[in-house]
Amino acid sequence: MRLSFLTLIFVAFICGAEAEEKPNIVIFLADDLGYADLGFRGSDIQTPNLDRLASEGMVLNRFYSLPICTPTRSALMTARDPIKLGTAYAGLQPWEHGGVSPEEHFMPESFRKAGYQTAMIGKWHIGRQYESLVPHHRGFDHFFGHLNTQVDYYTHESAGGHDLQENGKSLKRDAYATDIHGDESVRFLKELRDPAKPFLLYVPFLAPHSPMQAPEELEAKYKSRLNFPIPKRTYAAMVDSMDQAIGRILDELERQGVSDNTIILFFSDNGGFAGFGGVNEPYRGGKLETFEGGIRVNAIMRWPGKIPAGSETTQTISVMDVFPTLAAAANIKMHNKKKIDGIDVLSSMTKSKNIKRSKPLFFASNSPEYNSFRLAMIEGDHKLVQIIDHHNRSTEITNYLFDLGEDPYEKNNLAEENPLRVKKMSDAINDWRSQHPVSGLYVSISPNPAWRAPADYAEDVKPDDKTLLQPWAGFGRVASQVLQMRYGEKGRIKYE
Repeated sequence: MRLSFLTLIFVAFICGAEAEEKPNIVIFLADDLGYADLGFRGSDIQTPNLDRLASEGMVLNRFYSLPICTPTRSALMTARDPIKLGTAYAGLQPWEHGGVSPEEHFMPESFRKAGYQTAMIGKWHIGRQYESLVPHHRGFDHFFGHLNTQVDYYTHESAGGHDLQENGKSLKRDAYATDIHGDESVRFLKELRDPAKPFLLYVPFLAPHSPMQAPEELEAKYKSRLNFPIPKRTYAAMVDSMDQAIGRILDELERQGVSDNTIILFFSDNGGFAGFGGVNEPYRGGKLETFEGGIRVNAIMRWPGKIPAGSETTQTISVMDVFPTLAAAANIKMHNKKKIDGIDVLSSMTKSKNIKRSKPLFFASNSPEYNSFRLAMIEGDHKLVQIIDHHNRSTEITNYLFDLGEDPYEKNNLAEENPLRVKKMSDAINDWRSQHPVSGLYVSISPNPAWRAPADYAEDVKPDDKTLLQPWAGFGRVASQVLQMRYGEKGRIKYE
């Protein structure tokens, strides 16, 4: 009897030790940050906390997001290609009712099933009108932030409606949004988290996305920057503010003694927008484009004792890889039922292993021009960029072929010299695009004149028990197959 009791104690101890060894995870997501706009990249913008992360962790020099907000966030949460989710082409606007299908499995759901406490503070931007689309119904135990994009940093309004909430309850805060994000993250760590559990904290900042707003005292630090015609001074202050918020969160992790057992991942959802001050040099292009400046973004990962401090990697990493990589780091099971497109690249950071991707990466943007598409495919070092403009009676296609190994800044177009490669890659892009649901998201620059913003977005969320399945959900299999034959490469009838 005594032996049995001791055995139970030993098993409990081992299980407890394993639980303690689960790393905490903090994901910082910048919004529209330029590749060249951090201190360690040579910028005059003061980012000591991100510079410190770079010196204590690994700089991921070939990390790819998508060229727009919504597809990047969709890929991060699901590890699936946004083309399959119907979110590849454009950012979700407040006047649109769509989002990532409730049938998709989200990263925090897997971590919560593994015993993690999950929290999100910041910008969501992948669904807002129904309960099944909002963060605290998609795996996050705690949500504080905004459902939409283009949120005013002081009034917290988006398209005229109030957009600041905590777990579905509207809040009023007289403070700058980036400060709120930092303070609320610290509050979660100090007051809301369960010390007995590992945690996953996701902090997607609004900054430095427009509207271009920053505290006057921060703008004063950058007097040498002009604010006309481009708000470069304000932009710098917004990045500075984000770095300070990150610093407060890092300080709290250290104060609690959990910093050494916490994985920190920082990256941007797309490249910077030159019109608002973002600089992506030496890369070509920026946000909304599929040149490197729009998709190759700043990224840093720190994991003390596991990832070498002060290191860099040129491993090709996609935002789709984040979920499987973090799951591998935490040694937890991913509960996705649908096939994922991301891969586990942890060993490229912990063991300097070069991981060859078995499938190419694809990128798309339908913003901001109606009936114009910017596309790209990367296969190894070969990259094809296509710009397709649909006019009323014609379509104009421009091809750019690059060897990223020799020409990472995309200065030398090899398309005319390599027509067969261009055709092969163009055909692959066409096949990839045929996976996009016909009911998926396309650019919507302005709302229908009949649309009115809700007074409060938190109060506008419809409970699931008050809504019905969409008509297509019960559509007959034979009927859908017949329609699918008709649509073919134009897209799928059903989300798969």
